[in-house]
Amino acid sequence: MLVAGSSAARASDGAGEPGAAPPVTVASGEGVTSSSPPSPPLAALPAAPIADSRGVLAPLAGALTLVVPFVVGSALVARDDDTRLQNIGSTVMLAGFAAAPWVSHALAGRWGRGLAFGGAALAVSAATWFVMAARDPYDQQLGNRKRLPFGFLISTSFFVGAGGVTDSFIVGPEQRQP
Repeated sequence: MLVAGSSAARASDGAGEPGAAPPVTVASGEGVTSSSPPSPPLAALPAAPIADSRGVLAPLAGALTLVVPFVVGSALVARDDDTRLQNIGSTVMLAGFAAAPWVSHALAGRWGRGLAFGGAALAVSAATWFVMAARDPYDQQLGNRKRLPFGFLISTSFFVGAGGVTDSFIVGPEQRQP
């Protein structure tokens, strides 16, 4: 029991706390006592997760890494008069397709997912580049049947890279506890 005149009673009477109930004063044989309703312990309150700004911007950076090289590479491939520029354009596109999942997941701090999706995109892009190096798909003397592996692989490379960036959008930002 706390006595009304003691400093402990004044410190715990709840005065100055917003929303606190007024102290209850009770007269007893020993003197006047004061008590206030118990407040919940602070440790029982759940901590709100802190949103990581990297996790929000990472998918956008990955999407830009996919789209910008695609646009630049497509502009170079559209040059019908120079097969060297067309090959450089394809290489630029493949580099963007391979890098996009790495960028989106690595910036968000999800290294495992980045390794999985980025590794797959890198493997398909490398296979496409090796097929392109072995047989120039922009050679006008080459028949359409011999261009099929390159067309299939460059399309697959785009979709694997885009799938990695899409996964980064779906997973969303990583939540960190304080």
